[in-house]
Amino acid sequence: MGASITMVLLGAATSTSQLKLSSVGPLVAVAISFHLFAYLLNDFIDLPIDRTDPRRATSPLVMGLISKRAVLVIALWQVPVLVLLVASQGGGTGRFMNLIVLVGAVAIYDVWGKKSPLPPLTDLIQGVAWAALGWLGAMLVGNATKWTIVLTFYFLAFIMLGNGVHGSIRDLANDRGHGARTTAALFGAGVADGGSVELGRGYRIYTLTLHAVTVMLPFVPFALGWYGGTNWWLVALMAACCVTSTVYLGAAIPAGDRHRQLVFGTRHLILVLAPLFVMLGPRLPGWAMVLTVGCYVLPFASYRWIFRPRPEQGEHWTVQTPVAQ
Repeated sequence: MGASITMVLLGAATSTSQLKLSSVGPLVAVAISFHLFAYLLNDFIDLPIDRTDPRRATSPLVMGLISKRAVLVIALWQVPVLVLLVASQGGGTGRFMNLIVLVGAVAIYDVWGKKSPLPPLTDLIQGVAWAALGWLGAMLVGNATKWTIVLTFYFLAFIMLGNGVHGSIRDLANDRGHGARTTAALFGAGVADGGSVELGRGYRIYTLTLHAVTVMLPFVPFALGWYGGTNWWLVALMAACCVTSTVYLGAAIPAGDRHRQLVFGTRHLILVLAPLFVMLGPRLPGWAMVLTVGCYVLPFASYRWIFRPRPEQGEHWTVQTPVAQ
């Protein structure tokens, strides 16, 4: 849930009012409830595919420790929970309209995400959901601002990159066995010997374009003078983050080593968000900045394979061959 909490807190950082400690609880509650709705509904719908994915073999739903019906009930109950959470913070037409977009967009993606003839479009719709989550974070603290608009476009590109590239590549072998329509499949990506993925020229251009958008957007406030001055140390720090994430992406793209692709790809996914923390850092209290970064980074840090140059024997993230049902 770390990324979901981070995104709603980043949204709050763009608000007209500064984030206060008393607002954190409701914001985190909204993020968790939305996360449960989005991911449990997705797990319910994708269960036939997940049952043949070795990486998901320990999922409670795949193992039968929890029923499909229970998962669906828990997911759908989050809708009235979200309504109550927003109402508890004062409600308002704008907030509830935002909530409708939030729930509707992620439901569309969950239902049609692997069935659409144009997967980048459903990736974009999923991006709308997360952008709406950030926008709701701003509105629950105060009102949306020009900073929120920049954040919205950033989340759109970030989710399209995270889901349409990283996630699509990760699940390619198993998705292809089920005829799932994903962005990787649309661009003709293939699984090479050893499980690594060959992106192809068109897919590489698509990936690098989305990456370029995430790299450029955090510099917009500086270019437009929104800080009231040129904070060169912030610009330099953002540039360093962008260069590092670009290096990791470049290292992840070439096929040939599945583990290398996963490790450097995940490092890219972590660092590509770093410039956003730098951009919004001055708008957050110190304690809120630590909380926001920690919610995003610490869950990734628990993935031990990120720090290994070579995988251990039988490591599940290197498995590519789908298992029989």
